[in-house]
Amino acid sequence: MKKFETGDKINFVDENNVFVGYDLGQSCCENADWFISYKEETVVYDEKYNEIYHPDYDIERYNFDKEYFVEIDCPQLDCGGMVRFKLVSNEGLPLYLHIYNSHNGYYGHGFKFGIGETVIQEDYL
Repeated sequence: MKKFETGDKINFVDENNVFVGYDLGQSCCENADWFISYKEETVVYDEKYNEIYHPDYDIERYNFDKEYFVEIDCPQLDCGGMVRFKLVSNEGLPLYLHIYNSHNGYYGHGFKFGIGETVIQEDYL
C-alpha cells in the first residue's frame, strides 16, 4: 500500500487498486484527521486523537480488506464521526486505518472507499 498526500487530501492505495481517499481541508474549527493503529478504536473523542502519532508502520506490505468497513457514530451533537478500515498482510497482525472528524460535524469531510472506478462506500464525516 502507498500513501499519497496532495494539498489537503490524503489517499491510500493498495496493490489491488483498492483505495481510501479523505479530504482534510480545514473549513473552521473542526478536527478532521487520520491514524493507523493495531487497535480498533470504537469511540470518537473531541480531543483524544490530537495526541496520536501517525506511526510509520511499514504499510507497503499491507492491502485493504475490501469486505471490512466500520462506521462509528458519535453521540456528541457537533461530532462528525469516524470510519475504520482493516489492513491485512500475510506477514503480521492486521492494522486499522481510522479517519475521523471529532470536533465539528457541521463542516463535513468527504471520503471514498473503492476498487478502481467502483465506489464501495462514499460519505462525509
